[in-house]
Amino acid sequence: MCEQTVPKAQDTMALAGFPLPQEPVLDAYTEHGVQVLILYGDADHTHRTTLEAAFTAAWATGRRLVVDVTQLTYADETLHGLLLTTRTHTRLVLSGTLPPVLRDRIDIAGTERFLPTAPSITAAITLIRDMP
Repeated sequence: MCEQTVPKAQDTMALAGFPLPQEPVLDAYTEHGVQVLILYGDADHTHRTTLEAAFTAAWATGRRLVVDVTQLTYADETLHGLLLTTRTHTRLVLSGTLPPVLRDRIDIAGTERFLPTAPSITAAITLIRDMP
C-alpha cells in the first residue's frame, strides 16, 4: 500500500488568547506566512470589543493580514476604522465582496487606495506577498 503525503498549505489556529468563533470573527489562521482573519455577520459598533481584540491579536503576530469579508452582512465605521488602523501596523488586503455600507463608506472617505481588495483569499495572499 502506497501512502501519499499532501503538503499542508494552511496552518489553522486561533489567535493566542482569542476564542473562535465569536461573532463577527469566524476564524483566524496563518497561510503561507500571512495571517488570515475571516469575518461574518455584522461588524459594527455592537461588536467593537470583539473586533478590536481580534485585530490586536492579529497585529501581534507580526504578519501581513488578509481580512475576508465575504460572509459579512453589515459593516460600519467601526470596521472601517480598524482596517485603516491596521495599515499603521502591517500590510493589509481585503478578500471578497465588500458589504455595500462599507464599500460606500470607503468610497466617500476616499480610502480605497489604502484598502486593496482581491476576489478570494488565495488571490489576496498572492497580492499581499508581492507587496514591498
